[in-house]
Amino acid sequence: MPDKFFINRWILKYKIARKWNITMDERKIESVGIYANMHKRGVIQVARKLLDMLAELNVVCECELAKALQLERKANFSGLGQCDIVITLGGDGTVLESARNLAKYDVPILGVNLGRLGFLTELLPTELEIAIPEIVGGKFTIDSRMMLEAKILDYSGETLIGLNEVTIDKAGSPRTLHFNVIVSGNAISHIAADGFIVATPTGSTAYSMASGGAIVVPSMNALLLTAIAPYTLAIRPLIVSGDDIIRIEYKNRDEKNPPNLTVDGQVT
Repeated sequence: MPDKFFINRWILKYKIARKWNITMDERKIESVGIYANMHKRGVIQVARKLLDMLAELNVVCECELAKALQLERKANFSGLGQCDIVITLGGDGTVLESARNLAKYDVPILGVNLGRLGFLTELLPTELEIAIPEIVGGKFTIDSRMMLEAKILDYSGETLIGLNEVTIDKAGSPRTLHFNVIVSGNAISHIAADGFIVATPTGSTAYSMASGGAIVVPSMNALLLTAIAPYTLAIRPLIVSGDDIIRIEYKNRDEKNPPNLTVDGQVT
């Protein structure tokens, strides 16, 4: 059973191509990867429209989308990572998934919103005809975002990365969690709560905010530490440097109800 979690800022590998009307440089896009959430309504129509607009470029689609479109050129995430840019079709969850899987390839991600909120997506389908020619011509900026790396110590040694947050929760158990929070070697607090969130500035508007955490600008070099339903009012949200290393030591020795470590609300 895991009793220690090690959370650190990761290299700034998630990059979102945005503000296509501002010229960053004149480099041209020659290869494009497309990744889609196949459960979104209208995704096939938007993908076909995008392919028509990118007909003169080297375009590869993620395997499931390529199959739906009956395309021979297909790729997994490692193949998409070799492209000049990856366009996601879906919602914020699609961007989060792509960011985790493409982080090590250092490829810009452009999100097209087919979902609801669209905090992380830059374009609507109706904006593609104007935006895509500008982006292909190199007229865009790249907004780098902090990511988190989480390691489970004294257990599996598994490492996970996330864009929004890393969450430790009690996995449906009725019992309160007890853990120590250590920031760069300094003991901050013993906490009794339903869970704990370590969020990036990007994730400050997600689960962290819903749990009472602050909202900060995405470019800020910071980590947000927020307890979920703490046992005492003395436990307040905390903002620390983005360079700090967060160590969480889980104190409950309950083999039947170990805590969950979840990244971006998607990977547990």
